[in-house]
Amino acid sequence: MTPPTRTIGDRTVSAVGLGCMPLSFEGMVEQRERALDTIHHALDAGITLLDTSNIYAPSWDATGHNEALIAEAMRTYAGPADLGAVLITTKGGIVRGPGETWGRDSSAEALRRACEASATMLEVDVIDLYQHHRHDPALTYEQQMRGLKALLDAGLVRRLGLSNVTLAELEVALEVIGAPADGGIVSVQNEFSPRYRGDADVLDRCTELGIAFLPWSPLGGAAQAHEVGSRYSEFASVGEEVGASAQETVLAWLLALSPVMIPIPGATRPATIDSIVRSLSVHLSDGQRARLDGTRPSAESMYPEDQPRSALR
Repeated sequence: MTPPTRTIGDRTVSAVGLGCMPLSFEGMVEQRERALDTIHHALDAGITLLDTSNIYAPSWDATGHNEALIAEAMRTYAGPADLGAVLITTKGGIVRGPGETWGRDSSAEALRRACEASATMLEVDVIDLYQHHRHDPALTYEQQMRGLKALLDAGLVRRLGLSNVTLAELEVALEVIGAPADGGIVSVQNEFSPRYRGDADVLDRCTELGIAFLPWSPLGGAAQAHEVGSRYSEFASVGEEVGASAQETVLAWLLALSPVMIPIPGATRPATIDSIVRSLSVHLSDGQRARLDGTRPSAESMYPEDQPRSALR
């Protein structure tokens, strides 16, 4: 089947994407062929959105590992998919250092260095979609957005997005860079799942403006994805009613929440791709959706913020 589509700015992509981060987990490093097969299978299945970041790597000194993996997958792909239709998004703003130290650097200079390094790893001249990964408390959010906009103005990227953003920060970005209609912010990548729904206000604003909302860890993260049906039993119950797994039901529920929602579940084997694509054909009734809407999240983020928010201006 040809997957249904949604839009990110001026681009049409499959209504679900592939979160490639798990393919660079330490346990996958020695299974590169399986990782490549997983991406190739996604392309075969009609998935046209691949999500990565410069920091998705097994160690601090392997920055760009996941980006290089995607580049290799694209370079070695021999299937029927139109690679020109594939949108690859990466991110910058978080830094890793010796001893697995983590920090933030969203200065204009650092963002440009990170962006240029990502383009090299992805083997592209211009990055399709570049997203600001997390705020840098050493700078105002307005300063960070001006540095991000400079990448667009310099022709290093075609589109800009945000990740891990609050509604107040999104409004600053819209003031500095603009909305999709202005050629500005076209995507927001925030956590959203049965487990965590703390950014409903951001999703509402994205829906209003036509900004694609890419929920990361839509199944609650790699460690809990297989448990989503036991942790949130209503998704398993509804899944039984519609002939779908709990995981497929979660993705169908997310897709039904908003026309701008584009889940990006992770996968480390081709068989998981088939399940992701099956979610696109799962139909939920209004009553089933209401039951799922009524489930209680744990309100606990997978990666809770450990630094103070940036001053807005």
